[in-house]
Amino acid sequence: MRKCLLRGKDGGRLCGSQARAEREHLPVSALAHFCLVMQTVFFGFCVFNDLIRVLFPGKSSTSASLVSVQDFLFTVLAFPIGAFVFTSFWSIYSYNRELIFPKVLDDIIPTWLNHAMHTVILPLLLVQMYLQHPKYPSRPTGILSLALFASLYLAWVLWVHHASGIWVYPIMAHLSPAGLVVFLGVASLSLAPLYLLGEKLSRVFWGST
Repeated sequence: MRKCLLRGKDGGRLCGSQARAEREHLPVSALAHFCLVMQTVFFGFCVFNDLIRVLFPGKSSTSASLVSVQDFLFTVLAFPIGAFVFTSFWSIYSYNRELIFPKVLDDIIPTWLNHAMHTVILPLLLVQMYLQHPKYPSRPTGILSLALFASLYLAWVLWVHHASGIWVYPIMAHLSPAGLVVFLGVASLSLAPLYLLGEKLSRVFWGST
């Protein structure tokens, strides 16, 4: 946007077209934006936790509580949602990018930012899992907590459409009501296998959890 403002009348027209495109398509990666923020918060919390352990080595109870929160954030939210964003985005992108990340967004979101939101997240999570053993909660607790998040996010997606008439993801505008139910159902249910995948990878890296 700033670049457009420096180009005079032609740049102004280009900027206007980009602004319209931005208004029309900006919500396209809402979950990816949330995931990026969540990963930033999570890794920031990891750094904070490490600093607490280094600066206050005698406060073992506080450190243990922080580690429990860190493990919960990683196992229930960060890993399954990050893995979902990676797999779902690139699967749909490879089939038809206009359904998930329209070409008009190339002028708004640079390639490096696209990969920061949709690619880098998974390798970072795998490195984190390899370097630090995540303690998984009981399976019912983990899956139910993830289901609660999925329900809240789905409610937000439907509310946005109800309030503005805009679907958060372009693919939804191309689906019939029945197709939309199937799409949202499959997307929500796919989080459970990704949670179980995280459990499995943790056992591979660290043995029994």
